[in-house]
Amino acid sequence: MGRLIVMGVLGATAEIGDKTYSTGPDRGEGEPFIVGQAFAEGDDMMIDFVDPNIEYILVGLRVTYDKATEEWAGKLTSGDTVIDVTCVVG
Repeated sequence: MGRLIVMGVLGATAEIGDKTYSTGPDRGEGEPFIVGQAFAEGDDMMIDFVDPNIEYILVGLRVTYDKATEEWAGKLTSGDTVIDVTCVVG
């Protein structure tokens, strides 16, 4: 993530179900995906990653920042698969 006045996703990898996705070789191996949309509002962050043709949402991330633990917590989804996730800054 970039630290700007707007949210900018610099790159990502995701492993969910039996699939691995990546925004590029610098982020690791995986099926290619790109940022389709990304929003931050208050303590909430919502990102959808799509296929390179921008036809399907492959992975969705919905997290909320917890000031007490200084972590983001929420859900990573892909199709019918939903997993709990925790993200840290750094």
